[in-house]
Amino acid sequence: MQDFSDKAIILRVGRFREADLWLRMFTPQHGLLTAFAFGGSRSRKRFLGCLDPFNLVHFGFSRSRSGTYLSLTEGTLLDGHRGLRNAPARLGPAANCMKFFEAVHVEPETSAAGFSLLRDTLDAIEHCETLSPIFPILFRLRVAFEQGYGPCLGTCSQCGKDLKTSVAPSLLVEAGCMICEDCSPGSGRRIAMSRGAVAVLEQVRTEAPLTWGSLSPQGADRRSLYDAADSFVRWHLGLKWEDGRFLRI
Repeated sequence: MQDFSDKAIILRVGRFREADLWLRMFTPQHGLLTAFAFGGSRSRKRFLGCLDPFNLVHFGFSRSRSGTYLSLTEGTLLDGHRGLRNAPARLGPAANCMKFFEAVHVEPETSAAGFSLLRDTLDAIEHCETLSPIFPILFRLRVAFEQGYGPCLGTCSQCGKDLKTSVAPSLLVEAGCMICEDCSPGSGRRIAMSRGAVAVLEQVRTEAPLTWGSLSPQGADRRSLYDAADSFVRWHLGLKWEDGRFLRI
């Protein structure tokens, strides 16, 4: 790989020597990268205001002579998400979304779409007038959908019935599909979903994160969405939330 430049959303930053930093970031052209910012903690010219989590930055990258690591040559801050940093209650949901996104393996051919989703998600958390209390759960569902695990929400996968007329549709986790109340689920995990919960899934699947802010399902709807997200993430993406981080199962 030759020297290159790319936009990046910074996921994590760490120090490994007195003045040097390492950065974990996601880029639209090269996917998930780790690079070193030598002298980054003291730089007032090459990385001014750039080296913080949540930042959207245009970086220059250089590969070492041995080809074993990347270093950052310079950076231009594109968006520091100042509004997000000034709203402590929103930092937690944003960090949770970023941790989940980092843990999910995004194929190189879908890097551009993944980058757009992550950027739009941070923008939504920053700018939504009200933020859904289950926003990170909605984000996990959308990522699962983007990875190809989203069920068809319009019709029963067995009989073709319009699920808008179904009284008690269900999500079959392992099969990744929906059935109506008249069809047999067979073996595997089945999660009962109301029409309201299915409507939330459809909005998350088809609309931009900026529209999710007002989604605040209650009671059984909220529990079924939590259950659906947790089950899909465990079964299809192989991840679980434990001790403040996502771990491979």
